[in-house]
Amino acid sequence: MNENLLKNASASGVYYLSGSRQSAIEEAASRARFCILAANITKPSSTEGVLAELGSAFKFPIWYGANFDALYDCLIDPDWLPAKGHVLLINGIANLRAADPDDFATLIEVLQAAVETRRDSHAPFWILLDAPARGIPALPET
Repeated sequence: MNENLLKNASASGVYYLSGSRQSAIEEAASRARFCILAANITKPSSTEGVLAELGSAFKFPIWYGANFDALYDCLIDPDWLPAKGHVLLINGIANLRAADPDDFATLIEVLQAAVETRRDSHAPFWILLDAPARGIPALPET
């Protein structure tokens, strides 16, 4: 994977990333000196558990309330883990979709809204999901 795509802030967003490409993305993000964080949300059995796991994995501040509003607030906070760019990997997303389709849809909306807001900062901000979702394109190859 060429890190030029990752450095393109205007192309950053929420994308589906197959597991076979994850290590290449991590290597490219590392070469670009981006902050790379991964959350594994396969074990939490509730939306609250998923949100708590995201907060822990993404090293959110102590005030993070493990709800959708707090998730959005943390993701758009310029003081949260300052870096040249961010790549957030979320594994196990299909479990939430199966357990609670409405909260899954809300999570996707929150992630997309955060990326849109962060795009204004001109710093690349990528959220990569390990399962396809309606309205979420696959990460381009180049």
